Amino acid sequence: NEKDYKSALQHTHQNTQLDVMALVTHIYLALHRTELAKKHLAAMQAQDDDATLTKLAAGWVAMHEGGEKYQDALYEFQELGDRYSRTLLLLNGLAACHLQMGKFDEAERVLQEAMSKSATDPNTLTNMAATMHHLRKDAAAVNRAISQLRVAASDHPWLAKHAALEADFDRCAAQFGTA
Repeated sequence: NEKDYKSALQHTHQNTQLDVMALVTHIYLALHRTELAKKHLAAMQAQDDDATLTKLAAGWVAMHEGGEKYQDALYEFQELGDRYSRTLLLLNGLAACHLQMGKFDEAERVLQEAMSKSATDPNTLTNMAATMHHLRKDAAAVNRAISQLRVAASDHPWLAKHAALEADFDRCAAQFGTA
């Protein structure tokens, strides 16, 4: 939670419990070390290929690999949702895969399901704002999702990045407006 990934790795990287191995895989992905995450995932798969955490980690790794691997991640998330239940985590994973594959209508459908489970989930709201933008929904609808995100999680990293990009745009627009 504190983003001190190196310290977290020092305490966890040699643990062989699947839950800790999934955490280590997540940390490697957060550090943009997909190759190490894949190696760790392979160790998880060797230990228990059918475990829920192994399947979830496989979806995460596939998403970070990108390209054609989004379909693999989608399959992993769908399988977990069918086997257990479609949690917010799985629904947002599905939506992110659909977004990356350009299937914006599918992403919106999945996110509507997620919104019915929790209308204040920050990840769902972030994904919904992005999806609505890609679907070219009116600005009021996109801004409504962003406003809901500000209320639900004012310190969300997406909001900080969005604000920085808006400020950059305004600065550039002002330069061109005065010329």
